[in-house]
Amino acid sequence: GTPSDNVSPRWGRRKPWVVVCFPFAIVSMFLLVTPFPFSGDAVFSDSDDFPCGEIEPDSATACPALEQCLVEMIANGTLPAHNVSSVESSNPPAPAALSVWFALFYFAYYFFSWTCTMIPYDALGMELTSDYSKRVSLFSVRVVFQFLGYAVPNAVGLVLSNIFPTNIIAVYAYTALVLGIVSLAALLVLGFGVSERPEAKTGQGNEVPAVVAVRRALCNRPYCIYLFIKFPISLVSLLPVNLMSFFLRYGMKMEDWASLYFTLVLVILFASLLGTPLVWYLTRRFGKREVLMYVSGACCPFFFAFFFVPPQSFPTAVIYIAGVFVGLLTVVMFVVLDSMLADIIDYDALHTGKRSEGVYTVAETNLQQFIEVIGGVVPLLLMSAVGFENNGGCECGCGVACDEAYMRWKCPGDIGYSCDGQSTFDSPPLFGEVGRQAPCVDQGSDAVVWIIRAFLFALSGVCLLLVCLGAKIYPITKAAHSAILDATESLAAGGEATDPLTGKAVVRSAASHAQLRREHFSARELSLSSHWLKTQLSGRLLLWLGAFIAILAGMAASGGEARQYIVAIGAICCSALFVLVPWDAARLQVLLKMSRAERAVGPSAEEKDNSARS
Repeated sequence: GTPSDNVSPRWGRRKPWVVVCFPFAIVSMFLLVTPFPFSGDAVFSDSDDFPCGEIEPDSATACPALEQCLVEMIANGTLPAHNVSSVESSNPPAPAALSVWFALFYFAYYFFSWTCTMIPYDALGMELTSDYSKRVSLFSVRVVFQFLGYAVPNAVGLVLSNIFPTNIIAVYAYTALVLGIVSLAALLVLGFGVSERPEAKTGQGNEVPAVVAVRRALCNRPYCIYLFIKFPISLVSLLPVNLMSFFLRYGMKMEDWASLYFTLVLVILFASLLGTPLVWYLTRRFGKREVLMYVSGACCPFFFAFFFVPPQSFPTAVIYIAGVFVGLLTVVMFVVLDSMLADIIDYDALHTGKRSEGVYTVAETNLQQFIEVIGGVVPLLLMSAVGFENNGGCECGCGVACDEAYMRWKCPGDIGYSCDGQSTFDSPPLFGEVGRQAPCVDQGSDAVVWIIRAFLFALSGVCLLLVCLGAKIYPITKAAHSAILDATESLAAGGEATDPLTGKAVVRSAASHAQLRREHFSARELSLSSHWLKTQLSGRLLLWLGAFIAILAGMAASGGEARQYIVAIGAICCSALFVLVPWDAARLQVLLKMSRAERAVGPSAEEKDNSARS
């Protein structure tokens, strides 16, 4: 974020980052979901090497022959009986190299896509126009194309889930291939079709260190309110996508959950597309914070009501209604919140004289990554703590292809031999009770489903209440934003200006090197002796490094059922340490360069202004 604000090549501040880094993000995404050295023949499932594999399972005439062959193989012990208490897995444990593959490309995907691409891309949108209403239109148009992009992999996934109904690995592999091609086309459109504003290519103001830029941003009260809103509304848009598949499978007991899930995602996307013109009109008519507050408040009671509906009695129509609400809230998040952030950056420029779109989008992007951890990892940790077993403890079934084409599912105590096991969920089992439920939709503990419901519906309702509260106290209205731009122009012309939000005079001071060094620290830290502050920062760095080593050691030494919890929690803690270590290291480096006279100087006009705004 800071380099894209401060470095200005002749091609612009933002586009070079996207053009260079996004191709690496595409490759990383494809290799992340398609670990071809380890997946083997999973994409092209072939059952001919297994007993009775030479008989076509989907042939009506071959079904009696297949059943006879299975009876013989079960009788001589080649195949297990359908009700055998334990099943020997035909799949070897995943090698350690697969974990290394996942870690490498997971990091590469987030680094090249979120850090190196999305930060400058979002910053580019913020600076294309300064008009309050035109920003709403700009981000509305972006949302339309954004959700069309979201629709591509989900539409492809819906089609592929019907072509490969029991092979989810093939669905994701081919979807990633199509998405990579579409992404390359989008990159060409951005590279050749979007131009940065001439005044934005060079930026304004002096170069500001990253620590100072972030500290200034966190002194911006409207920005802090924005983050207070952004966190819960992002969770609401993320949780249904992350947890609905679990709710359909283990709550509603749906063996064929994938097709309904992809249909639901398409409903969310189309609701977003159809709701964009409505949100655009309402926002221009009534204002950004009003739309944010009333839309969130209107959806909130429904999520609380959904929580109390018994899962197995949950009508499919209600699932689609929930999808419509999520779609509308997602539109509000992208259209209203993104244009609000652009207004906040204008307010920051009033006080600093510098456009800092990159810095402000850094915090938002990192927050989004943290939210993905909260929305994706924490529910699974809690579910696992109360007995969650992936796929109901089954080796295959419920969308996971069995190696043997005649197996509909393969679970401890129940094997679903079927003539059409690999091609349909309606094929009755050849042995045992014909109408029995697939074991892969069952969880041993009801607490698992309660946790899914709590995060999916109850937590979403609480988050919407928080959004309403934040929107109510958000201070930048259309009139206030107009006054901010007028005040900025007045200062640029050499006049005086008053902060429209605080009513105090805006005082800009030249950002000297001494002042920038002081702004690395709080007033309390500057009141400490130089020796004590150095000791404090050095001690914190040693603490962070020691914690990092201890976490890695704990993750490596963990074993058994607790391993997955320790690894997940350790990864969350390490992500925080990756921020804390360079933060304190940069501040310690600055402190070593500061003279006693610099530390003894009273607060500058810039520091006083930051304190007043916070």
